[in-house]
Amino acid sequence: MEIHNNRNDISLALGEAVLDIVQKGQEVSRENLARTMKSKAERERDDERLLNYWKACNLLI
Repeated sequence: MEIHNNRNDISLALGEAVLDIVQKGQEVSRENLARTMKSKAERERDDERLLNYWKACNLLI
């Protein structure tokens, strides 16, 4: 169950980043995703969500 929840949280983090990029009218690319994820991680106060952003960024590499 932990793996399934983790996967959902990472997918949610990536989805939020894609939505942010699209709303700004930018191209959805690995670079823009990584930049957006980094920005979100820097502002995140919740350690668990921060970890999900980090994991999602690693998937882009």
